[in-house]
Amino acid sequence: MQDHESKDVDIARALTWIVGQFESLSAPYQIVGGLAARAWGGTRDVVDIDLYAPFDRAQSVLTAISPYVVWGPERYRSDCWDLTFLKLDFAGQRLEVGDSASSPRFFNVVAGVWEDQVIDIESSDRLNVLGTTCCVIPKAELIRYKRALDRPVDRLDVAQLEGI
Repeated sequence: MQDHESKDVDIARALTWIVGQFESLSAPYQIVGGLAARAWGGTRDVVDIDLYAPFDRAQSVLTAISPYVVWGPERYRSDCWDLTFLKLDFAGQRLEVGDSASSPRFFNVVAGVWEDQVIDIESSDRLNVLGTTCCVIPKAELIRYKRALDRPVDRLDVAQLEGI
């Protein structure tokens, strides 16, 4: 098991790489999930890097990162998520890129309904995350969807973010 600092180094390296791919090719993207919570001041360990991009506007990036794809892109549905995404492995670090153009949804546990995951890339905030400045989901939207998902990890993120 990796310690917190060495895990952050791996995440930082992979984040710098993936953001560089999107930005050098002028493709839109938005960091979400646990890493977005870290960007907004959360402190929990992050396992992977989650981001959304409209695949129909990011073909050049999808081509550039294709050597690192280990799964997908495919439609995936679980108890929590219904979306098209792909998984990457960059130097042992997992990244997941969801297609924001394919109507991603999550299960809102509080309301008991499937809800569209609206990714408004234009509203992204530019924040420094582990040494890389990148496009991050707005804090209020991150809290809103994490509160609706209501998994233990989401409750932890919401508690930390609301306490900041």
